[in-house]
Amino acid sequence: MNRPAGEEASSAPDGGICLVLGAGGFRGLAHVGVLKALRRASVPIHSIIGVSIGSLVAAFHAGLGLEPDEIAARLSRLTTSTFFALGIALRRWGPLSRRARCAVSGHLDELELLANLRLDRLHFGVRRLGLLAMDLPGGDEVFAATDLPCPVPPGKLVLGGISIPGLFPTVRVDSPGRTYHLADGGFSRSVPVERAFQPPFSARRVLAVDLQVIRGFRERRGGRWRRLQAEHGDSLVRLLPDVEKTGTVFFRRGDGAALLRAGEDAVSGEVISRLTLSRRGC
Repeated sequence: MNRPAGEEASSAPDGGICLVLGAGGFRGLAHVGVLKALRRASVPIHSIIGVSIGSLVAAFHAGLGLEPDEIAARLSRLTTSTFFALGIALRRWGPLSRRARCAVSGHLDELELLANLRLDRLHFGVRRLGLLAMDLPGGDEVFAATDLPCPVPPGKLVLGGISIPGLFPTVRVDSPGRTYHLADGGFSRSVPVERAFQPPFSARRVLAVDLQVIRGFRERRGGRWRRLQAEHGDSLVRLLPDVEKTGTVFFRRGDGAALLRAGEDAVSGEVISRLTLSRRGC
């Protein structure tokens, strides 16, 4: 049974099922399809970790309490030209940026909702939320999570974590002793599975949604998934939605519906059975 929306997140060890939402740009609509399918099957998600577009979907859903259909409606309004206009609007390029801000004002308003994001007050039964970004120029990972101290406000971390280098400016955060320049965490790890098995998550089962993008520089050693599967066995379930025909930044109007279906279809009966087994051990 779902916890009431907005209840305080638990500080007790979670275990349970952790959903890891990977990088993928516009393909992130498939993440929303996965959420819809899991809700329909009454599979309880105890924690979510997101990177890049996965962090935005996770923050909107678990952090701000948006239903999957609401998130789908917001993301479906994006277009390739919107992506580039947002990149210009977020810079300081004088009249050009001002015109771009007028053109994408609705999308900017939606991003401003992230200022209200709290990691200790979550929704839909999720007990922990984790968000990954990358600090430039060094490439250090910056990870914020429920019950894990982080000097970067979670809303800023999500904004930085979706900022594709070259397309969007980095997000600057000044904290005592350090200034961060946050960028897309997917360039470090496109699917940060490892963190789901580590404290404070310590998941018993991990459902990792891989949108099949270029791997982050920390993932490029060959055989990573084979090693992870060998280490964690049935505790790791990898989903590969059929999204390769859709680009991450360049896409066609109407691709959104196909991506949602791909996410839903990836949650097969076999996947649900494997996750249900984990419930019996929780």
